[in-house]
Amino acid sequence: MIVVSSATSNTGSAVAEALLATGEQVRVLGRSRDRLQRYVDRGAEAAEVRTDDPGSLREAFADARAAFVMIAPGIIPGSDDFPAHQRRVISAYRTALDGLDDLTRIVSLSGWAANYDGARGPVWGLRPLEEALDTLTGVEVTHLRPGWFMENALPMIDEVRATGTAHGLIPADLPLPAIATADIGAVAADLLTGRRKAGTRTLELQGPRDITLTEVTAAIGKALGRRGARYERIDSATMRASLLAAGFSPHMAGGTTAMTLDVAERRIAMIQPRNAETATPTTFEEFLARVIN
Repeated sequence: MIVVSSATSNTGSAVAEALLATGEQVRVLGRSRDRLQRYVDRGAEAAEVRTDDPGSLREAFADARAAFVMIAPGIIPGSDDFPAHQRRVISAYRTALDGLDDLTRIVSLSGWAANYDGARGPVWGLRPLEEALDTLTGVEVTHLRPGWFMENALPMIDEVRATGTAHGLIPADLPLPAIATADIGAVAADLLTGRRKAGTRTLELQGPRDITLTEVTAAIGKALGRRGARYERIDSATMRASLLAAGFSPHMAGGTTAMTLDVAERRIAMIQPRNAETATPTTFEEFLARVIN
């Protein structure tokens, strides 16, 4: 049995889909059994759990030979103390996974922000999650550190469709290691099943090539038939104000802005080279073809 936590999240869903596609016996975890039904219809087991509840997690992982874990929700817009939520989730996973007889492999979703000791905002908990899982004995642990998710461009698609212009805090010419969530799911599935062995405990994943937001916006414009589409950089105060207007708490608006600024100013960056181990196949243009209809 392979257990996939947060199976209704973008990445958890990609992992579950990749495993089911190869006929693996899978148990999917999530906060809503109704949202897990699509996996049950394909032969998976389902368990309704909270990621900060060690008791229900322990029961759900009981007979797992491999487990995929991640901090979820990855963002709570109204939170006034998001690190406290992350600490509860990390502690719950550590307790739930400790000493399970059948468990041999764990794959965690971390991120390239874990490369930076001073990571702020929603990505603060990535390194602590890795460190907590590393204390488990008798189990092989691999932490995936993907770069900039191509799904981050989804709001840009809406902006370009509506106005022809996308906005963001990251410089237009900053090369980003863009990666599709589906590729992360495929790598995680291969590690969980043992079809792939990671050469290191932490594995960066960074797509086929770096891409700038100028290129991202141009590709979106081309796909939408808006060939004059352009990207405009905003400052941190403007980003924070827009998040507050969208309903974020001051704590979450400030943290999300700080996280993005760490990318913009290259404090969050890749360490491992792009090679056969770290590169994944989906191009941004292929990603767009899947999501734009």
